[in-house]
Amino acid sequence: MLTAIGSCRHLWNEALAQRKERWQKGRKSTSYNHQQWMLTQERRANSELAALHSQVAQDVLRRLDKAFQRFFKHQAGHPRFKRFTTSGSLTYPQCYNGSVRPDVLRGRLYLSKIGNVKVVFHRMLPKEALLKTCTVIREPCGEWYASLVYEDIMPLQNVIARHITSPLGVDLGLKSLIVTSDGVEVPHPRFLRKAEKRLKHLQKTLSRKKKDSKNRVKARRRVASCHAKVARQRADLNHKLSANLVKEHDLIGFEALQIKNMVKSHNLSKSIHDAAWGQLVRFTEYKAALKGTRLVKVDGSYSTQECFHCGTLNRINLGERDFVCSGCGRILNRDLNASRIVLKRAIAKVGQGMPELKPAETWPLLVWTTRRASEVKDAGTIGAQKALEVRGNKPTEGCHVENARGDPDR
Repeated sequence: MLTAIGSCRHLWNEALAQRKERWQKGRKSTSYNHQQWMLTQERRANSELAALHSQVAQDVLRRLDKAFQRFFKHQAGHPRFKRFTTSGSLTYPQCYNGSVRPDVLRGRLYLSKIGNVKVVFHRMLPKEALLKTCTVIREPCGEWYASLVYEDIMPLQNVIARHITSPLGVDLGLKSLIVTSDGVEVPHPRFLRKAEKRLKHLQKTLSRKKKDSKNRVKARRRVASCHAKVARQRADLNHKLSANLVKEHDLIGFEALQIKNMVKSHNLSKSIHDAAWGQLVRFTEYKAALKGTRLVKVDGSYSTQECFHCGTLNRINLGERDFVCSGCGRILNRDLNASRIVLKRAIAKVGQGMPELKPAETWPLLVWTTRRASEVKDAGTIGAQKALEVRGNKPTEGCHVENARGDPDR
């Protein structure tokens, strides 16, 4: 397994070096198809690449090509060479052809060009679904994982729009991880902050080890294990929160936060990363799709300043958690009010809770005159006096008549 990951790393570095060399010498761009053709020729002479599954090698070139596409679109930095580490991954993109065969009864996973690997399945595999891809990952802490992706047909009948009975608005924050519109408040666990003391000790120990020594490798793994524990704690909490939200509600509203821009603040970046808002929204999104629950992302502008009751905007400081509305005089909790504003906007976005539109007052068709007139279309304006005088009726205030050309009668 380590040999296969090392071969993928060598292939990435060689393909990246080829792209850089072709551009520096002749200003020639290199496409994925060109490198794939060269890979076929190289596999015949290189035994290391020949021992690697062909689709795994093609996936490495495809990932490199996507990295360059993101670089050209200014969405990421320039692709870099991969250093020698014990971490990495490899992907089988088409497992339905037999390159990957899981065996739950024997507890093993067959990988083409590698063989049978002992695994522990943490859940039952779907029987009728089709296995699409398999990604084998080695974490920096030394643990191995295999991610199996199955193609399953979504039950579309559960996603059909239906009447909303239990909507919920969720406000994301740092003091409280989430505050819901029904008053539930989940405190921020701050897993990374709590592990900082242990991490500080481990990182100091790592910095004192001699480079390229076995003790440094062991110290690095201890640091990686501590970070992995924090990540597992955070993911476990977000899985439980998202499952409870989807289970109890049929409409969930979240703020469409620009987290990428928010973490540019050096004062709050660590706390925002520790909160993992994006992970919570992603977990809730895919669980809602399976359950048939609607998830709506709304604009969060002024959600903490707008009064839920009267709609007045109140200028308040970021540190104030309670404020008095200048419009209605109510004392509002900042987070609870924001969650209700999110709920209000989510309901309006899906089409429920909007004010009922009253039909316009209309008159019968007018008597034919020298100019043909149509029925009244709008309410709230004046201009029908002349037309109504023809019928001998008293004009009614708030009535508007248009002629056949669409111009109002004057």
